[in-house]
Amino acid sequence: MRMLAAALAFSLIAAPALARSKNAKKGPKAGGYCSKSAVGTTSTDNKGATLACRADKSGTARWTRK
Repeated sequence: MRMLAAALAFSLIAAPALARSKNAKKGPKAGGYCSKSAVGTTSTDNKGATLACRADKSGTARWTRK
């Protein structure tokens, strides 16, 4: 029973960390947040579309399609 509990605890800790690392490799996507230091820069998403980091009406930096 302790072994089952330990395996469950490890899977709950490891699963979110693995999911984050997979999503981080995909790069920026339209509507996603970008850092304030990246405002004014451009990048491409996984489909090849050009994205620009701009501040929206509330001042939050987001990736928008150019």
